[in-house]
Amino acid sequence: MKNILRLIFGLGFFINKILSTYSNIFNSTFFEKKYTITVNDSLIFQEILIDKFFCLQKCSIDFNCLYAHYESNICSLYSEEALNNLVSSNDKIIYQKNNYDLQSLVLMRPIIQSDSNVSCINNTYFWSSNKSSCVPCKPNFFKQSELPFSCYHSQTGLKNFTESKSYCQSKGGFLFRPKTKNERYVYIQKFPSEIIFVDSTITSVGQKFKWPDGSNVVGFGMREPNNQGSTTDLREGCLELRSTGFFNDGSCSNHFNLTICQHD
Repeated sequence: MKNILRLIFGLGFFINKILSTYSNIFNSTFFEKKYTITVNDSLIFQEILIDKFFCLQKCSIDFNCLYAHYESNICSLYSEEALNNLVSSNDKIIYQKNNYDLQSLVLMRPIIQSDSNVSCINNTYFWSSNKSSCVPCKPNFFKQSELPFSCYHSQTGLKNFTESKSYCQSKGGFLFRPKTKNERYVYIQKFPSEIIFVDSTITSVGQKFKWPDGSNVVGFGMREPNNQGSTTDLREGCLELRSTGFFNDGSCSNHFNLTICQHD
């Protein structure tokens, strides 16, 4: 009996030692924030776990996890989209990866054009790759210094996809086509809280979103596109660019207050 008790106490000590060691490791990987997450759209995992250590371990090995919340043995993991749903709290704690800012910087940092040949007089001229020279922007369009190869025009007022696309065509351009991380980065810097339509649609369930030139759209948010979970009827046939800088499929009948047009 004594041997059994020694074995139990020894095993308990060993387990506590392991948990203590790993807790120290994960305490250096995460830091506590007094926030609560108000919307569960960014929830990627939820399960009953016996210890906070196991919850943080799951988040640490999941590339898409940036926040972990552990309460009453419930482990909840959240993606970076939770950033828009954080609310200060006096009694709630979430755990954020220490390298979150670094991850965001690597993912969305701007790509600055350093070639001195790609430099036009002012923001009413852009660099035409076809003509290898500076070309004037169309009326009411302007070049962004970070985006030297196109001109852009923005207009506010609620519009659905068809209305946004028609508006851009009426201005002599086309709906925004942010194919690069750089373009998406500039967008979220200039319009940090807006959602817009971009120039890509699908007409059937399972079809891939492509740009008009046939190239695939890349840069979707977590678990997107999802067609609202339907595998039978098309519910989300238009493409949106969210304030996070990632794409999301959405209903073409949605109305957004910002339209961005482009021409090159």
